[in-house]
Amino acid sequence: MKLDKNEITSLKNLLSEAENRSDDTLEKLYGKLTDNSHVELYVDGAADLHSKTSGIGGVFYRQGEELYTFSESFGDATNNEAEYSALIRGLQIALEMNIVRLNIYADSQLVVNQINGEFKVKHKNMIPLHAKVSDLLSEFNSWEVTHIPREKNKVADKLSKAGMMKGR
Repeated sequence: MKLDKNEITSLKNLLSEAENRSDDTLEKLYGKLTDNSHVELYVDGAADLHSKTSGIGGVFYRQGEELYTFSESFGDATNNEAEYSALIRGLQIALEMNIVRLNIYADSQLVVNQINGEFKVKHKNMIPLHAKVSDLLSEFNSWEVTHIPREKNKVADKLSKAGMMKGR
Protein backbone atom coordinates (compact mmCIF):
# COMPACT_ATOMS: atom_id res chain seq x y z
CA MET A 1 0.00 0.00 0.00
CA LYS A 2 1.29 3.44 -0.94
CA LEU A 3 -0.06 6.63 0.55
CA ASP A 4 -0.34 9.88 -1.37
CA LYS A 5 1.03 13.15 -0.01
CA ASN A 6 -2.33 14.27 1.43
CA GLU A 7 -2.79 10.97 3.27
CA ILE A 8 0.71 11.17 4.72
CA THR A 9 0.19 14.77 5.82
CA SER A 10 -3.09 13.84 7.51
CA LEU A 11 -1.46 10.89 9.25
CA LYS A 12 1.43 13.08 10.46
CA ASN A 13 -1.05 15.65 11.80
CA LEU A 14 -3.07 12.98 13.58
CA LEU A 15 0.00 11.37 15.14
CA SER A 16 1.56 14.70 16.09
CA GLU A 17 -0.73 14.65 19.12
CA ALA A 18 0.98 12.41 21.69
CA GLU A 19 -2.34 10.98 22.91
CA ASN A 20 -2.91 9.54 19.42
CA ARG A 21 0.29 7.49 19.68
CA SER A 22 -1.05 4.90 22.10
CA ASP A 23 1.49 2.13 21.48
CA ASP A 24 5.03 1.48 20.26
CA THR A 25 3.89 0.74 16.70
CA LEU A 26 2.23 4.16 16.33
CA GLU A 27 5.22 5.83 18.01
CA LYS A 28 7.61 4.18 15.50
CA LEU A 29 5.33 5.10 12.60
CA TYR A 30 5.31 8.74 13.69
CA GLY A 31 9.11 8.64 13.95
CA LYS A 32 9.37 7.33 10.38
CA LEU A 33 6.93 9.95 9.08
CA THR A 34 8.85 12.81 10.67
CA ASP A 35 12.38 11.50 10.03
CA ASN A 36 14.20 14.15 8.01
CA SER A 37 17.36 12.11 7.48
CA HIS A 38 18.61 11.43 4.01
CA VAL A 39 17.56 8.22 2.34
CA GLU A 40 20.17 6.36 0.31
CA LEU A 41 19.28 5.03 -3.14
CA TYR A 42 21.59 2.61 -4.95
CA VAL A 43 20.72 2.08 -8.64
CA ASP A 44 22.05 0.01 -11.51
CA GLY A 45 21.14 -0.94 -15.04
CA ALA A 46 22.15 -4.00 -17.05
CA ALA A 47 21.88 -4.64 -20.78
CA ASP A 48 22.61 -7.53 -23.11
CA LEU A 49 22.73 -6.36 -26.71
CA HIS A 50 22.74 -9.93 -28.08
CA SER A 51 19.41 -10.92 -26.48
CA LYS A 52 18.11 -7.32 -26.71
CA THR A 53 17.11 -7.35 -23.04
CA SER A 54 17.89 -5.00 -20.21
CA GLY A 55 16.95 -4.60 -16.60
CA ILE A 56 16.95 -1.96 -13.91
CA GLY A 57 17.23 -2.30 -10.17
CA GLY A 58 17.60 -0.29 -7.03
CA VAL A 59 17.49 -0.40 -3.28
CA PHE A 60 16.54 2.27 -0.72
CA TYR A 61 18.10 2.48 2.76
CA ARG A 62 17.43 4.74 5.73
CA GLN A 63 20.04 4.63 8.47
CA GLY A 64 21.24 1.25 7.22
CA GLU A 65 17.76 -0.29 7.17
CA GLU A 66 16.47 -1.51 3.81
CA LEU A 67 13.23 0.28 2.94
CA TYR A 68 12.35 -0.90 -0.54
CA THR A 69 13.79 -2.61 -3.63
CA PHE A 70 12.80 -2.70 -7.28
CA SER A 71 13.80 -4.98 -10.14
CA GLU A 72 12.23 -4.58 -13.56
CA SER A 73 12.71 -5.74 -17.13
CA PHE A 74 13.31 -2.83 -19.44
CA GLY A 75 13.37 -4.28 -22.98
CA ASP A 76 15.87 -3.36 -25.68
CA ALA A 77 18.28 -0.68 -24.42
CA THR A 78 21.95 0.11 -24.21
CA ASN A 79 23.73 -0.13 -20.89
CA ASN A 80 23.75 3.66 -20.50
CA GLU A 81 20.03 3.86 -21.26
CA ALA A 82 19.41 1.17 -18.63
CA GLU A 83 21.56 3.06 -16.10
CA TYR A 84 19.60 6.27 -16.67
CA SER A 85 16.29 4.36 -16.58
CA ALA A 86 17.19 2.77 -13.23
CA LEU A 87 17.86 6.24 -11.83
CA ILE A 88 14.60 7.61 -13.26
CA ARG A 89 12.58 4.72 -11.79
CA GLY A 90 14.33 5.11 -8.43
CA LEU A 91 13.55 8.84 -8.35
CA GLN A 92 9.90 8.18 -9.26
CA ILE A 93 9.60 5.65 -6.45
CA ALA A 94 11.32 8.02 -3.99
CA LEU A 95 8.76 10.70 -4.82
CA GLU A 96 5.91 8.18 -4.39
CA MET A 97 7.40 7.35 -0.96
CA ASN A 98 7.45 11.08 -0.14
CA ILE A 99 11.20 11.12 0.35
CA VAL A 100 12.54 14.69 0.27
CA ARG A 101 16.26 14.18 0.91
CA LEU A 102 18.12 11.65 -1.19
CA ASN A 103 21.71 10.46 -1.53
CA ILE A 104 22.05 8.51 -4.77
CA TYR A 105 24.81 6.03 -5.53
CA ALA A 106 25.55 4.55 -8.96
CA ASP A 107 28.46 2.76 -10.57
CA SER A 108 27.98 4.45 -13.95
CA GLN A 109 30.62 7.14 -14.11
CA LEU A 110 29.02 8.57 -17.27
CA VAL A 111 25.58 9.02 -15.71
CA VAL A 112 26.92 10.41 -12.43
CA ASN A 113 29.22 12.89 -14.18
CA GLN A 114 26.48 14.00 -16.59
CA ILE A 115 24.00 14.54 -13.75
CA ASN A 116 26.61 16.46 -11.76
CA GLY A 117 27.40 18.64 -14.80
CA GLU A 118 30.98 17.42 -15.18
CA PHE A 119 30.33 15.77 -18.57
CA LYS A 120 28.24 17.17 -21.40
CA VAL A 121 25.28 15.15 -22.62
CA LYS A 122 26.02 14.64 -26.31
CA HIS A 123 24.29 11.44 -27.41
CA LYS A 124 20.76 12.04 -28.75
CA ASN A 125 19.32 9.10 -26.75
CA MET A 126 20.78 10.44 -23.49
CA ILE A 127 19.44 14.00 -23.82
CA PRO A 128 15.78 13.20 -22.94
CA LEU A 129 16.85 10.78 -20.19
CA HIS A 130 19.10 13.42 -18.64
CA ALA A 131 16.29 15.99 -18.88
CA LYS A 132 13.87 13.60 -17.14
CA VAL A 133 16.34 13.01 -14.30
CA SER A 134 16.88 16.77 -13.92
CA ASP A 135 13.11 17.36 -13.75
CA LEU A 136 12.66 14.65 -11.12
CA LEU A 137 15.61 15.87 -9.03
CA SER A 138 14.03 19.34 -8.88
CA GLU A 139 11.23 17.80 -6.79
CA PHE A 140 13.57 16.97 -3.88
CA ASN A 141 14.60 19.32 -1.08
CA SER A 142 18.16 18.05 -1.34
CA TRP A 143 20.00 15.42 -3.31
CA GLU A 144 23.47 14.24 -4.13
CA VAL A 145 24.68 11.77 -6.78
CA THR A 146 27.91 9.89 -6.07
CA HIS A 147 29.89 7.46 -8.20
CA ILE A 148 30.79 4.24 -6.40
CA PRO A 149 32.80 1.22 -7.52
CA ARG A 150 30.79 -1.73 -8.85
CA GLU A 151 31.72 -3.87 -5.82
CA LYS A 152 29.90 -1.40 -3.54
CA ASN A 153 26.75 -1.64 -5.64
CA LYS A 154 26.17 -5.41 -5.46
CA VAL A 155 22.52 -5.34 -4.37
CA ALA A 156 21.40 -2.98 -7.14
CA ASP A 157 23.54 -4.91 -9.64
CA LYS A 158 21.85 -8.18 -8.68
CA LEU A 159 18.41 -6.57 -8.92
CA SER A 160 19.14 -5.10 -12.39
CA LYS A 161 20.38 -8.47 -13.67
CA ALA A 162 17.28 -10.18 -12.23
CA GLY A 163 15.16 -7.61 -14.08
CA MET A 164 17.04 -8.37 -17.28
CA MET A 165 16.43 -12.11 -16.81
CA LYS A 166 12.68 -11.44 -16.45
CA GLY A 167 12.74 -10.00 -19.97
CA ARG A 168 14.33 -13.05 -21.58
